[in-house]
Amino acid sequence: MELEFNVRNTEVTEQQRALASKKLRRLAKYFNEVHEARLNVTQEKHRTIVEAFIRGKDFEIAASSETPDWSVSLQEVVEKLEEQARRHKQRLTSRKRPRGKAESEESIQLDVVERESVRRGEPAVVETRHVPVVPMTVEEAALQLEGSKEDFIVFREATSDRINVLYRRRNRTYGLVSPDF
Repeated sequence: MELEFNVRNTEVTEQQRALASKKLRRLAKYFNEVHEARLNVTQEKHRTIVEAFIRGKDFEIAASSETPDWSVSLQEVVEKLEEQARRHKQRLTSRKRPRGKAESEESIQLDVVERESVRRGEPAVVETRHVPVVPMTVEEAALQLEGSKEDFIVFREATSDRINVLYRRRNRTYGLVSPDF
């Protein structure tokens, strides 16, 4: 992780830079890819303000701390960032469904039809899959679709109990199909 320092009204020694890099490298275990890491250090009268911002492939976290001592401010910032990173990672992993199929879990049969057979007027099923239908909100479905390689997700909307399909469009935006029965 490449760390960028922005310093105002103070000096940051090589030891302090190394310490900050070492502490912020601990956060790399929570995420796949870090694009940007920035640390702002400002000295104002008797206080040191340390602000950190980390942006990666699927996350952005930021924190700040203000204490008289630089190392205490840095430690507080790292703890805040680590807590945010832990919560974000837990939020992403807790949405994964369990390995075994639950008895109460509902699924829909999905048939993939060959394109040429539809044109001939005789649809031929090429593949059949059972897609689990899990209750969640549209925002949760979008987060799960964003983290997967699939082009769509079938879910039961938690508020209305209706089955919806959220799909990824060619321009990388999302579309929602909400059928009326």
